[in-house]
Amino acid sequence: MKFAASLFSILLVINGVMLAFQYHVYSDQLSEDESLHYNQDIDVVYQKGKLIVHHHLSSLPEESIKLIWPAKSIKKACSSDDKNNCNRLNKTLTGLQKGKTEEQTLSYVIPVSKKGLKSGQILRNIFLTLPKGTPVHTTVHITDETHTGGQWITGLPEIDSKKMVLVQYTMFSGNGPVTSLYWQKNKMKKVFTNDQMTLYGKNNISGDLSKSLKGLELEDFEHVAIIETNQKRHSAGRILFTSEINEKTLEQKVILSQIHQKYKFNTTPSWVPEVVASFLTERTLGTAKAQKMIGILKNYMNQDQLAEWKKGLEDMQGKEVTTTKLDNLLSDSLSLKTSFFDMNANNGKNIAPLLFEDNRPIYINGLQQNNVQVIFKDGRILYSIKPILKKLGYTSKVGPHGFYITSETRSFRFPMDEPFYVYNEHRYDIVSQPIEKYGNQYYIEEAWLVRLFLVNVEKSDKRIDIKTTKNES
Repeated sequence: MKFAASLFSILLVINGVMLAFQYHVYSDQLSEDESLHYNQDIDVVYQKGKLIVHHHLSSLPEESIKLIWPAKSIKKACSSDDKNNCNRLNKTLTGLQKGKTEEQTLSYVIPVSKKGLKSGQILRNIFLTLPKGTPVHTTVHITDETHTGGQWITGLPEIDSKKMVLVQYTMFSGNGPVTSLYWQKNKMKKVFTNDQMTLYGKNNISGDLSKSLKGLELEDFEHVAIIETNQKRHSAGRILFTSEINEKTLEQKVILSQIHQKYKFNTTPSWVPEVVASFLTERTLGTAKAQKMIGILKNYMNQDQLAEWKKGLEDMQGKEVTTTKLDNLLSDSLSLKTSFFDMNANNGKNIAPLLFEDNRPIYINGLQQNNVQVIFKDGRILYSIKPILKKLGYTSKVGPHGFYITSETRSFRFPMDEPFYVYNEHRYDIVSQPIEKYGNQYYIEEAWLVRLFLVNVEKSDKRIDIKTTKNES
């Protein structure tokens, strides 16, 4: 153990010098924003039934900082190794007080099964984090005192691994954060490694694939680990799994993992990160729906619009991304209002077209409406029909034979896919459909709105007025 402790001390000193240099270089390049940047050195000791973590934070700012402890952590405290290095820790252990000490060392325990880790087990979100904080550089030391052997993976580049008499030691170090640990009993070969990825495979890869992977240069992307496995496993931060070893699959996994780390996709459909990643990397990634949506946007946008759109996506880094926020950005980029992403979020696997909206306020009988939408499609003007009908005293629903509209004296049925509609039990043939569906919304063409529901539509530069013309009969 004395040898191991000496080794840790030497590595910490060397790493400290490296971190100080890297942080100051990085800080010179930082733009002024709300985020705080720091370095971290994490010492993990694996004992029976638990992981003991000593988490050293450095290059901290002077202002007070909230701490987000891992949900499973217990025995949270100032590190017993150096109590002088916790002088900013408040009494409730919820944050660091304002102060000039740039380094703090905290400790906590992550319980694991007393039977030990299972091979292929992922320990997710087990490290302390800071709100709005981004680690510039992370070093992880893992000391296994259980004599179980095997292989540890963090997603960071592996710097060193030593099997000693009493312990097994592994060190990882690289730019960016780390969230999870992975352990497997049987070691796998590193079949490929560079600054962007380490690929752990069952067999050596071909020279052609190795050459292709070396040519995969993704600017500002952090290192990830990709593990070949036939078992279905979900990725964890920078630890990715694949059953296919080919350029396209690996490229997509690396890019999407990085996008998920740089952006917050909390409530969006799975195709949203694929669309964002495709524009940022100038590749076409993801599902058939994502690729079709990308094609629609690229076919419409000119170079200036595309550049403004991409710049807006870059500015979203570190923030939550929603379909509404993407629609706002797209509207600004095109100088035309659209709900393209919201419509597609409510349209299953189907593709809602790129439609543009009239941004003038809508009034019904003198009262402004906030939920009526007016869109343009193939030279026609369409209104979202349900909120208008409600204000005019109708009820509407989707039934087994189409779209149904009723009031005290009038009833309509629109089959939607046949050239007729039914009004008060009488059938009327038509050439064009009065009502169409885009996303999860139903729309009625302006001429049909006026004709069927006894209203006038008056427009000025500042507003659109819908007014009833006479009593229903």
